[in-house]
Amino acid sequence: MAKVSIKDVAKHAGVSIATVSHVINNTRFVRDETKQKVLKSIEELNYRPDATARSFKTGRKNLIAFVVPDISNDYFSALIEEIENVLSKFGLHLLVVNTKETEQRELENLKLLSGGMVDGIILASTLSSYKPIAKLIPQSTPLVLIDRYLPESFRDSVTVSNSQAMSSAVEYLIEKGHKKIGYLTGLPRISTTIERLSAYRETMEKHGLPSDGLIRMGTSMSAGVAESLDSLLEEGCTSLIISNNVMAIEAMTLLYVKGLDPRHNIELVGYKDSEQLQYGLHHMHLIKQPVAELGKAAGNLMLERLEHPDMPVQRIILNADFAPRTD
Repeated sequence: MAKVSIKDVAKHAGVSIATVSHVINNTRFVRDETKQKVLKSIEELNYRPDATARSFKTGRKNLIAFVVPDISNDYFSALIEEIENVLSKFGLHLLVVNTKETEQRELENLKLLSGGMVDGIILASTLSSYKPIAKLIPQSTPLVLIDRYLPESFRDSVTVSNSQAMSSAVEYLIEKGHKKIGYLTGLPRISTTIERLSAYRETMEKHGLPSDGLIRMGTSMSAGVAESLDSLLEEGCTSLIISNNVMAIEAMTLLYVKGLDPRHNIELVGYKDSEQLQYGLHHMHLIKQPVAELGKAAGNLMLERLEHPDMPVQRIILNADFAPRTD
């Protein structure tokens, strides 16, 4: 059976080949009535555009890279799904690259991707500065920063403000009588860590409570949680705030092993970074991240940047919410 061509689709729909091309590639306005006729013909004839040929003609690869720091984290898995859902509706595919929170690995991958392999890059960076990235990625390459903001980047970004939610969490614990509120944070160099830790310190200071001796730095992953947890318990902490979902779940599991129940013996504030069911989160007070909105916003912003390369830089900021445990 002969392969259906764009010429066959044009004849079936009663339009020109150029019109079919404009509908497929979204390169020019086509009246809705005509567009629907073309789409119906494409479906009835089971036409599949030649992606290689189309890429050669348009210069587009129809491929967007999403560079993530930890693919095993449910938060980034959820973002991958949301972004892919947005892009796939426009014929774009998502390439996922995992840096494992390693700066050198991130830079090596960005160098590879910036050579024309993809049409754009969505980046959750593990770096503390945009300068090394600026040397690798041309300004003409669409780039959307997600979750983690890099100062002086002058690039599109979609992030979440945690300041108010973190302050509310600390206030809540203080109102319940806690004076030694331990804090276990992630990588000190990333923007999310800096913002959350700053809100914790400021709120403790506002109430005249010490914080410096109650802070332990982690890696944003589960490694090192046990040692930090033991240290905070030895300091006499009666409540703990753990600033990301991976470390929070690990800490809760370790507390149970020690015979400590987050509902009775020690109060725990963790992060809910995904709509997926995660073990034990219902035993904690939670700071909830708008992960679905974050992923959708990043995907749509990338589409806008591809369509309008010269538009002003966009910075979208969403808000996290604090939700005390109800039981």
